[in-house]
Amino acid sequence: MIESLEEAFKEVAQLPEDEQRYIVEIIRQGIASEKRWQTLFQDPRSERVLENLVAEALAEDAARETEEIRGETFLS
Repeated sequence: MIESLEEAFKEVAQLPEDEQRYIVEIIRQGIASEKRWQTLFQDPRSERVLENLVAEALAEDAARETEEIRGETFLS
């Protein structure tokens, strides 16, 4: 285990149990999500799906159906 992870676990160990349980759930959800993404990207069909998404995005951009995202407006 890397040192920074050990330090983080020591910090979490000092929190109340309900907060520790919450953090454990967040970590487990993150690991499960990462495994799902890995499975999806390993599927041979994923390349075709991604190519279709890229083509769609490029077509929307060429048709001026997109807008530029800058600084603070990103994801807001």
